[in-house]
Amino acid sequence: MKKIENDHFEILKKINQKNPSTQRQLAGLTGFSLGKLNYCLQALKKKGLIKIENFEKNPKKINYLYILTPKGISIRAELAINFMKRTFKEYDELVLKSKQKLFYKKKIDDIYDKKLSSTQENKSKKKRSKKLFKTIKVNIKRRTVIVNDVLSFYDGKPIPSWIELSIIDVCNRSCSFCPKSDSKVAPNTYQRMQMILIDKLTQELKEIKYKGSVVLCGYGEPMLHKEVNLISKRLSGASFVEVVTNGDTLTPKKIKELYNNNVNKLLISLYDGKFQISKFKKMIKESAVPSDFVILRDRWYDTDKDYGLKLTNRTGTVQVGDQEKVGTYTNCYYPSYQMLIDWNGDVFLCPQDWQRRIAMGNIMQEHIFDIWNNGIMNKYRKNLLLGKRCQSPCNLCNANGTILGKKHAAAWKKIYKI
Repeated sequence: MKKIENDHFEILKKINQKNPSTQRQLAGLTGFSLGKLNYCLQALKKKGLIKIENFEKNPKKINYLYILTPKGISIRAELAINFMKRTFKEYDELVLKSKQKLFYKKKIDDIYDKKLSSTQENKSKKKRSKKLFKTIKVNIKRRTVIVNDVLSFYDGKPIPSWIELSIIDVCNRSCSFCPKSDSKVAPNTYQRMQMILIDKLTQELKEIKYKGSVVLCGYGEPMLHKEVNLISKRLSGASFVEVVTNGDTLTPKKIKELYNNNVNKLLISLYDGKFQISKFKKMIKESAVPSDFVILRDRWYDTDKDYGLKLTNRTGTVQVGDQEKVGTYTNCYYPSYQMLIDWNGDVFLCPQDWQRRIAMGNIMQEHIFDIWNNGIMNKYRKNLLLGKRCQSPCNLCNANGTILGKKHAAAWKKIYKI
């Protein structure tokens, strides 16, 4: 009941302060998934605390006005008082129980910050602590080295070999083939992943003896996260680490810092033209990193060449270019070998689901393996292995999901007796 009250208080507070016009905006303000938010909104409406009014002139019926009722205003004040009382009490208890733990954590962070500061002042003495992993300089073949060759098991089940982390929900660009170009679909919320989530993920990857890659990309531009180097360093203790960027914020110094913090591969997508090749080659040379540490990907083409990438509709959110029809592909191996983790810990089937329709779980609330092997994940995985794209968002997706992950798919088929 206390958890439900806190959630309701947070929603009432945001409605009162920001007056959002869409559920996606309200989800961004509260940090809730759309499913959880909708559930709470219906409960508040049923209690008579809010009104939900649709804009009469909007034919698509997607924008709503959320209004606090007089009862809602009164309850919000009452919840606020109770919330503050509980918060102060819990804080005092937490400090008493965790004082020593917090002290040592601060010491560790201080040591790391001092080392990082020392590195920036005298980077010539800084050395990479982890051997550079060699991969092939072609995107699919590069992933094949990890995905198809690394099949590990934990508790008798195949575990993923490719995890994408969306460490920040904002991008400085707006590309027509990307859902970020539509603020109604994928607005910039400026939310970012916290180190407590990174530390928990790293520890659990060690527990399951993870042998794959963790890739910083997802729904935003990872280099906009101020702690991208620290995140890479921590994760490198449990996995290979890759960073995918548009390169706009890169300098020779930043490239060197990524390398020194054990990033295994830096992929720079070039969207502006051929001139960027010489620009970044010069930057790479000045950074003095190994030549195979950086991969330059030409992405400056127009719609006739699918913008230089494997163009998909991102589960029904992007329609530009000459795309495959929905239904062309039926089988899909994505949930057999990979997952995507959003900034707040929500786990999604794959990077195609840009509307974040169905969360499989949250790694701040559950162990990563428990989410990987839970009922909803197994249901989606089994259906896709049977060639059934019958559930949202898969029934709107036109991506060919069988290019990678054949070994993982075969292992899961044995488990499901397919």
